[in-house]
Amino acid sequence: MTQSTDSQETTHVPRFRDAYQSLLGEIRAVPPSALTPIIVDIPTAVTTALGALPEIRALRSRVVSEMPQLDVARFDKLEAYTLALGHAHALYMAASAPQESLDQIAEAATTLRETLLSDALALAQRNLLDGQRLEGLKGPHGFRNLAFDLFALAAMMRDNWSTISGKSATQLTELDQAETLADRILTTVGQREQGPAVVAASAEIRQRAFSLFVSAYDHARRAISFLRWNEEDVDKIAPSLYAGRTTGKRKNSDTPAARPVTPPEAAPGAPEAPKPSTPATSNGGATSASVGMPQSEPFLNR
Repeated sequence: MTQSTDSQETTHVPRFRDAYQSLLGEIRAVPPSALTPIIVDIPTAVTTALGALPEIRALRSRVVSEMPQLDVARFDKLEAYTLALGHAHALYMAASAPQESLDQIAEAATTLRETLLSDALALAQRNLLDGQRLEGLKGPHGFRNLAFDLFALAAMMRDNWSTISGKSATQLTELDQAETLADRILTTVGQREQGPAVVAASAEIRQRAFSLFVSAYDHARRAISFLRWNEEDVDKIAPSLYAGRTTGKRKNSDTPAARPVTPPEAAPGAPEAPKPSTPATSNGGATSASVGMPQSEPFLNR
């Protein structure tokens, strides 16, 4: 029983990463024409959507029964899109994080190299080490040379440890430190050289994941706006991702979608029909459900 539990814990994949991996093909397939600019704080958008999910899901039965033309599959994948975006953002942040200072690592590595080389030369003088192997060292100039000299010195002294132990001030912990510093130098050099490409790739994936997420969240908001038109509580159930922003394209993003209404003459007191100059869709002149998304029929499968 214990082995089964341990196995499950070992193979468990966090839900953010799991969602990202399962949707990666779809994320990569988002065309450039469908990309949405990232003008919101992604962690805030993710937590907003996760907080709204329980109430959004509670309306699913009404969505299915009252809105048969709605793309329910996209409605149901909102959580997965949200989690995938969270992981894509985490990968981007990791790729763009400041790297270790090579100068600081190299300073410590150079000091240790000099110490180990001094001890190795003394041991070679007493024929306890092969002095010819020391002649192959490249010198401390250049990060790669420094790193591989540390690897070589550590390997040479470790291979002969039974012979030199107690005959030198060098400690095994120093050999471990030399290998660690060499590893850090080579890793940091590699990250510095490949960094721009990695950051660009992770930024592109993040924007594609964001575009899928925004489209699905907007899709859900349009459905909720339709179902809860009289209650006017769409922003309480699924708050706008752009609340508080006043940029031109998003200034009306918190306004719920206009639900098709009966003309005033047939239902006194109903809202006036849009004026001809108002952008309209094929849905009886209704405006798009979320400003900033393409004007389209809000409830057709897309």
